[in-house]
Amino acid sequence: MSQEDVHVKLMHHLSLLGMSFPPKDDLLTILRKHLTSEEARVLLALPSKQVPFKGISLEEISKTTEFSLKRLKTLVKNLSKRGFMFSSKDKDTGIYKYALQQPGFGFPQIFFWKNEDTPEKRDLARQIISYYDLDVTKKTFCTKPLPYRFVPVKKAIDVPTQGVLPFHVMENIIKSVEIIAVAHCMCRVEMKLLNRGCNHPTEVCMKFNDLARYMIENGFAREISTAEALEINKKASEAGLVHFTDNAMGNIQQACNCCGCSCWNLGRIRRRHVPRDEIIATYFIRETSVEKCTGCGNCSEICPTNAIIVKDNKAKVDEDWCIGCGLCFFKCSNDAIKIVPRKDLKYLRPEKDFFSLHEKILKYRESGSK
Repeated sequence: MSQEDVHVKLMHHLSLLGMSFPPKDDLLTILRKHLTSEEARVLLALPSKQVPFKGISLEEISKTTEFSLKRLKTLVKNLSKRGFMFSSKDKDTGIYKYALQQPGFGFPQIFFWKNEDTPEKRDLARQIISYYDLDVTKKTFCTKPLPYRFVPVKKAIDVPTQGVLPFHVMENIIKSVEIIAVAHCMCRVEMKLLNRGCNHPTEVCMKFNDLARYMIENGFAREISTAEALEINKKASEAGLVHFTDNAMGNIQQACNCCGCSCWNLGRIRRRHVPRDEIIATYFIRETSVEKCTGCGNCSEICPTNAIIVKDNKAKVDEDWCIGCGLCFFKCSNDAIKIVPRKDLKYLRPEKDFFSLHEKILKYRESGSK
């Protein structure tokens, strides 16, 4: 098999992932530039029809490759350190297992988590922006169920609701995980490299559990305490960033803080490129007290999706584009805003846990759904 053939084959192999990489010339260019033919063959030996982080051992990889175990070990270690392969140590056996990186959990985020500014990173940022056009973004992330959800600011939700729906409170999610890492926001770093950056903070992308362990071990993020994570979460809200996490209730793997300026999800919604409910699960919505609202416009200015206008001295919310993030709650001095569960989604909940979520996404892919 020629070097060209193996990269083409790898591109199509990656398209079979639950979090798919749709085939496109831009992706092929990235694969050819950053992976040798040997490395591509190793990645081809990893199963593609798997949920994120479910790996196989070195011995299992060796059964479908021509490499000696010694050579394979060197290749695998290098791929893991560079971010092209996920690796984790089995808690029971101590044996390392390896998996393909999937969009949203490694590739291409891995290239920007360190916030490095080099000619290579700038070139890569241009390539990835070109690859992730609207069509690729929709094919990757607009699945059933949706892979991610927005989480409202805690103070914007009343206490009874927090008690009934504790999985919709970011502080609860942070306190429930085993280990936490923080990295830089891939989206804002990427935009900054292209001289299109905003002023929002970047080191606010938190990873948990399996993903956190991998990132800490390979130097892509730093480990932080629960207290620091809660402080980052608080400061992100104050900076006008929106909480974003996996669309599951258990074994959450990440919590990023997004902006409408740079981020792939909020930016698409803000610019009306894709309907909100087709790209991110949104369980909450804003309610406005007409009697208390003075039409000051503060909420309109901070809204990350431009879903609020002031008309006849009252704030008007476009409920098709409101994401229920609660940022407007902080800007209202008249107690005119509440963030409440959406009535049309009254009985809908996130999936039971991370792996259940991605098993369903994988079945959706395998069914040929578009």
